[in-house]
Amino acid sequence: MSDKWLLKGVKVVEFATFVAAPSCAKMLADWGADVIKVEPISGEGQRKIGLSFSSPAKEDENPWFENENFNKKSICVNIKSLEGKEVMERLLSEADVFVTNIRVEALKKIGLSYDQLKEKYPRLVFAQVLGYGEKGPLKDKPGFDYTAYFARGGVMASLMEKDTSPLNGAAGFGDHYTGVALAAGTCAALVNKTRTGKGEKVTVSLYHMGIYGLGCMILSDQYGNKMPMTRLSPNSAVCNSYQCKDGRWIQLALIQYDQWIERFFKAINREELMNDDRYNTHAAMIQNVEEMVSVVAEAMLEKTLDEWEETLLQYDVPFEKVQRCEDIVKDEQAWANDYLVKKIYDSGNEGVLINTPVKFGEMGIRKMTSAPKIGEKTDEILSSVGYSQEEIKNMKESKAVR
Repeated sequence: MSDKWLLKGVKVVEFATFVAAPSCAKMLADWGADVIKVEPISGEGQRKIGLSFSSPAKEDENPWFENENFNKKSICVNIKSLEGKEVMERLLSEADVFVTNIRVEALKKIGLSYDQLKEKYPRLVFAQVLGYGEKGPLKDKPGFDYTAYFARGGVMASLMEKDTSPLNGAAGFGDHYTGVALAAGTCAALVNKTRTGKGEKVTVSLYHMGIYGLGCMILSDQYGNKMPMTRLSPNSAVCNSYQCKDGRWIQLALIQYDQWIERFFKAINREELMNDDRYNTHAAMIQNVEEMVSVVAEAMLEKTLDEWEETLLQYDVPFEKVQRCEDIVKDEQAWANDYLVKKIYDSGNEGVLINTPVKFGEMGIRKMTSAPKIGEKTDEILSSVGYSQEEIKNMKESKAVR
């Protein structure tokens, strides 16, 4: 591996499922770490979940698994068998980081909790995704981003249109933010390890990430700015979404109202409103926000989204078209910055995957290696921690490994 990779030489063992913790390990892999994913004999659950979202979930094409696991190696281990436990012990003895989202009580039963590992491996950074945190009545409750992040974390109720149904949760949404936070904490612990020689315990909960994301609104709620709100009565008429002539939507963000409002009125062909004391200052607009929403809504229906994009760019006011997933995979801005990456699957089909969001000027982007097939790297991984070919053969026959 090139010397330019920031985490070159860092060894990571991942014992995790689905999105949040694997996305953390994936980010570390992108930054140069050597990541070994330990899966159950049947394979990790993310290998099958794509079926629920109209996606293929086969060995020759599995985008849901691929996106969280490219640039990793994996091995399938029966962690409850004596041989399987020994495999994990050997892997951890050489690891710098252990990434998991398995609940604490389940880890204790197989000897892999933080308290059980810290004495054996004092230099190990233990990085764990939790549902609700280490303490409190929900500490042992299973947590997913649908439940801990979206529902209890307040995101689902806060972002809905007022007096309608709750927001539809988007699978993996809170997971990915949690994975980013865990990767950041892991790197901080690795820096500390270089100074002290000691490992650390790093935890991030899905519930906390929901609360953290809503932080500004939780603060303002205490002073009467209640969520959810309706588009018809927002905090600002020009920090709001509007439908265009073609049925598409646009988001305005004229946060500095008095700086931009004259240009905006010109852009929507309502220059006379600068002489209207209800709308020509920020303070006045706040007092007449619902009336101004009606004025802007009427104006926005006069052009299509593409026409508004051209017009508002000319007037240099903050806005953005409301994009759908299908728009993003064709967005030249995303491709120009390598936010997306093309993947040719073994099936022959081409798909689009998403690169992790942190970029480095000198290191660049690690070239994608395919997510591991089940059992693909078993011999290589076991050999690397000292197993002979005869021992590997025996473990396969006893189903300690796949």
